[in-house]
Amino acid sequence: MPEQLPKEIFNLISDRSTQIKSLNSYAKAIQTVSGKIPAHILEDFIESLRSSNSDIACLELELRNNGYSFDQFAYLTAIVDAAERDKSRAGGEETP
Repeated sequence: MPEQLPKEIFNLISDRSTQIKSLNSYAKAIQTVSGKIPAHILEDFIESLRSSNSDIACLELELRNNGYSFDQFAYLTAIVDAAERDKSRAGGEETP
């Protein structure tokens, strides 16, 4: 696995990683508030969760189409996160 990701994969992971990281939070929130909030708000939570699941399926397909495995997502995300931290520390906007 190269440390330098192609720009399209880097951007794809960067765009989606925050959404995917919040997936577990959505699931926990739904369990916590179920029966305690109005149904229309709960439906919004559930729709957000469905949207995140759809994003995951798209990400998995894009990674596979570019020669990566979704099993490598945690590793790929770590590369992207580290690059973005380094970029923000240096005050730059450049991506690999």
